[in-house]
Amino acid sequence: MKFYYRVENQAIEIIRCFGSDVKVVLPKNIDGMPVEKVAAYTFSDHKDEEEQTFRVYETEDHVLFRGEERLLAGMDVEEIIFPDTVREIGNYIFYGCKNLRRLEFSDALTQIGSGAFTGCGRLSFLKVHMKNGRKSCVKEILGDLWQRIDVTFCYGQEGRKAVLVFPEHYEEAVENTPARILFTQHHGSGNNYRQCFYNKEMDYRKYDSLFSVAAARDKAGVLADMALGRLAFPYALSENHKLAYEHMMKERYQEIITYLMKEERFDKVKLFSAHSLWNAEMLEYALEAASKMGRTEILSYLMNEKQKSFPKERKIFRL
Repeated sequence: MKFYYRVENQAIEIIRCFGSDVKVVLPKNIDGMPVEKVAAYTFSDHKDEEEQTFRVYETEDHVLFRGEERLLAGMDVEEIIFPDTVREIGNYIFYGCKNLRRLEFSDALTQIGSGAFTGCGRLSFLKVHMKNGRKSCVKEILGDLWQRIDVTFCYGQEGRKAVLVFPEHYEEAVENTPARILFTQHHGSGNNYRQCFYNKEMDYRKYDSLFSVAAARDKAGVLADMALGRLAFPYALSENHKLAYEHMMKERYQEIITYLMKEERFDKVKLFSAHSLWNAEMLEYALEAASKMGRTEILSYLMNEKQKSFPKERKIFRL
């Protein structure tokens, strides 16, 4: 890849990126100086004027394998990985990045410019490396977006992580015709979940306590991903909330199993076994669903689970 950059106070600010891949990985250092800023409109194709004064840095692979090169901005960007040296990103940095789906950064990133995520309607995954404590800029990012966002917090020093789902939310103006009054109707529990931060720190207890709200407002697929994400990676998960997630999985197993089969989520089907959630009725339903949808790998696994958990009694004939 090739980067346009400038130097300020012995630190690097990235201005533009060029390459042939939809995945952009920014360097950690250039000329022995840390990459600490990414300028306004860096990944936007709505920039009015290009910089006239800049330096150029080319990665080793770009030097050795020169191919078709283009400006990585707008629709040509799907994933961006910031190094843990980046502390600030500029105004409208992702403006118009309609295909941006994944963003990875560290808790060193504390300053986000205004309008940074304008037009990023497909952004759905954040991966955050927590290296300096418990605070991050995730709340600010979520506040700018209405769609469902899956966030993975990686706690480096502890070697643990948390996988959280923040559901979508939107407002709808509904008219009460006889009274000629407009009122706002809220859909989804996403707004509630976006309030689960205190002073930029994730409040896991509050997040888990909202599951009953999500159960009333969100679809089974969202609930399944929320519950199984917390069960698979139980960072700061209390026993009471763990039981609440498991109870919902058992109570709405038909909807959830159907969703997992349609999406071919073999990894999450296995979590039913890992947390001893199966009963005979649930397992039979899952076997039937896997058979109808032609999920042969899952079907084989479930048959083995049935044999282990609910083996048939052998009849003994005495002469």
